[in-house]
Amino acid sequence: MAFVAAKTSSPLFTKSGDHREAINKFRQDADARSKPSRQTVVGNFGENDLDPASVEEEAFAERAYPAEEISFEQTLAAEAAFNQVKARGVGKGKKVPGLWTLSGPSTANYPGVLNRTGADYTTSGRITALAIAPGCSSTKCRLWVAAAGGGIWRTDNALSGSGASWTFLSASFATNAIGTLSYDAAHATLYAGTGEPNASGDSEAGRGIYKSIDGGTTWTKLVSQVTNLITSSCALSNSTGACTVFSSNGTYTGDAFANRSISSIRVDPTNPNTLYVSSTRGIRGVTSVTGGGSTNPPTPRPPYGLFKSTDGGASFTFIWDGNVSVRGVNHIELDPSNANIVYAAAFQQGIWRSTDAGVTFTQIKTPLNPGFNTDRAEFSVTASGGSTRMFVGVGASGGAIPARFYRTDDAAGAATFTDMTTDQTVNYCTGQCWYDNAVVSPAGNPDTVYLLGSYQYPEYGGKSNSRGVLYSTDGGVSFTDVSWDALTPANGIHPDQHALVVSSTNPGLFFEGSDGGLMRSSGSFTDTSSQCTSRGLTGTDLTFCQGLLSRVPTQLFNLNKGLSTLQFQSLSVAADNSKHLQGGTQDNGTFETYGSAVVWPQIIYGDGGQSGFSITNSSQRFNSFFGQNHDANFQNGDPTKWVIISAPIAGSVEGSNFYAPIIADPNPASAGTIFQGSQSVWRTQDWGGNQAYLEANCPEFTTSGTQAGCGDFVQIGPVGATDLTGAAYTNALTPRSGGFVAAVERAKSDTGTLWAATTTGRVLISKNADAAASSVTYTRLDTLPGATADPARFVSSIYIDPANPNHAWIS
Repeated sequence: MAFVAAKTSSPLFTKSGDHREAINKFRQDADARSKPSRQTVVGNFGENDLDPASVEEEAFAERAYPAEEISFEQTLAAEAAFNQVKARGVGKGKKVPGLWTLSGPSTANYPGVLNRTGADYTTSGRITALAIAPGCSSTKCRLWVAAAGGGIWRTDNALSGSGASWTFLSASFATNAIGTLSYDAAHATLYAGTGEPNASGDSEAGRGIYKSIDGGTTWTKLVSQVTNLITSSCALSNSTGACTVFSSNGTYTGDAFANRSISSIRVDPTNPNTLYVSSTRGIRGVTSVTGGGSTNPPTPRPPYGLFKSTDGGASFTFIWDGNVSVRGVNHIELDPSNANIVYAAAFQQGIWRSTDAGVTFTQIKTPLNPGFNTDRAEFSVTASGGSTRMFVGVGASGGAIPARFYRTDDAAGAATFTDMTTDQTVNYCTGQCWYDNAVVSPAGNPDTVYLLGSYQYPEYGGKSNSRGVLYSTDGGVSFTDVSWDALTPANGIHPDQHALVVSSTNPGLFFEGSDGGLMRSSGSFTDTSSQCTSRGLTGTDLTFCQGLLSRVPTQLFNLNKGLSTLQFQSLSVAADNSKHLQGGTQDNGTFETYGSAVVWPQIIYGDGGQSGFSITNSSQRFNSFFGQNHDANFQNGDPTKWVIISAPIAGSVEGSNFYAPIIADPNPASAGTIFQGSQSVWRTQDWGGNQAYLEANCPEFTTSGTQAGCGDFVQIGPVGATDLTGAAYTNALTPRSGGFVAAVERAKSDTGTLWAATTTGRVLISKNADAAASSVTYTRLDTLPGATADPARFVSSIYIDPANPNHAWIS
């Protein structure tokens, strides 16, 4: 994730290692994991164990042993029990519940030195959906924004030159993970579908549909009962897309969208009581190392696919399973001229059409890479000269055919697709089409189409401005790159695109949502192709660049100030100042604060995982990007002073979770020690190495992540037995092998005790973690007599008793 420094008026170029096609964060398919064998042991939880003060508290404390997962019914029961406890108030001897206030940020600032274009940037969390009211003007422009983890927000001045003012709307929701927004302008009704459908390892499952008739100020949750017989639904999948069918001979009677993610909601314009809703898998269980999740709740469970309601959402009929799609239906649209014609795209299955209001479906566009469950087609339909035009973008991770772009001018009829792919659009969403992929053609403008995908890292700032967002006004024949504006340094759209809406009065005035929040265009364009020569391009590269830069926005406006939606993965607190925090965020780097709830500056870019401070000197920190890539900073978080310290780990044969667990030693006697978990536990005892050497030879901006000498981490444990996930610590009864280290924790009370756990449920302790590396020993605890009732589950955290290093709580 290191960057190569360039002139301040030019973009900062990433190294080749920044290409993200191979990153597996978002392809975690929890149900495809091999699960270790286990005993079925019923835990004995008597009155002495729980000491319940009431029936409600006992219900709230119930365990799920020996099941593999907590069922949705148990989740609902726990919520109900909690609410009953809370409603009784504070009784005799009870402590007052803590009150929560926002710690920020509402303004999360990138300094120009850390931004791709060299311009300062304000960010917010991953935006998953947008909706806009008709009649957007300088005096009133109402826009709704939905975030992957930050709920729903509204502004009425989206075109304000000084920045939009935002109101948080979804405080009453059961979740802040939002998948889709749909505004029925004819009836002034806003629908919000919860659960993110983008197939990522942190695309959290939802809790159903909410409806508002006052612009989002108040909401009603739809009942969403499934009323028909469920025949089949894909339950398990593997890397080739094979599917195990879950069959039910009865009627599912719960919420149609509980523990699923909603990808689209469409209202029949002729009848507001008729709704079509599509759903996909969603993650249940997201941890600070992005692991431990499942995409199928225990049975009974609703299927994922396409549903229809004819009573305004009180009940739904399950009408299509996406041709047994392994992930679900990712997009639906109604024909602009005939609401009985329904178009639907499903993961791995291309695009299908129903001409009888959802009774039957026929495939009209095959998948680009058949057999790949990451193959995702996105599309847009618009009326065009008495027919229906459809634009399609499709691609897959790992597929042999790069992403391509198609068009048909008769989607409701013959639906013959023309491959419109050119060098401008090929591979537009790289290997992440399952995650960042969208096609938008605004109503009334059939020749206008926006194509959203991933950054083209090898070429941005060179032969293109990234091709993150492409814009065509000739029906997709040619495109220009609208990812940057014409200013110097340029304002740029963040990588990884998810949503775009346009003004009803100007199809060139767009609002765009990505992993880095919300941007809008000025609605006017200019030619910046003269920049291509100064970039040192010649021949076909020069011609390619000149075409893409012939029409770029005159200005892109950042609308993120006031949106408190950053997705923090974890936080660390300085020992000398409890208000001094730093934390890593999803695709937005690491931020810090000294107590401000408003402005937090970014101190390093990239994906932000775990972080830490030295226990005796908070000017010494470390941060994590993804995997086994970690930096240190000896100069109080100066963004230009980060140095790579993880080369020994990153260059090893071991793997790790997407965000590897890493901690600073909490004992002042070991203040320079950092522990990291991959498959082994790794240790440095001098904060990664000699400061002078690291700052001279391993600066983050210019150094390879595996360059020799950049870090002095070593594996700790007996020679040949450092891998905590392997054979050295196996047990025939409870092997729990494989996976990665999920948690490492140290006791503050001594210098020897270290706890570690793995993703498959192994729990180990070392009493001499400060000894010479090869002398460190571990005892596996989950196989000791009396411990075999421990569930073979992902260990999400360990908390060590400050008074007794041998006593710990494990979740």
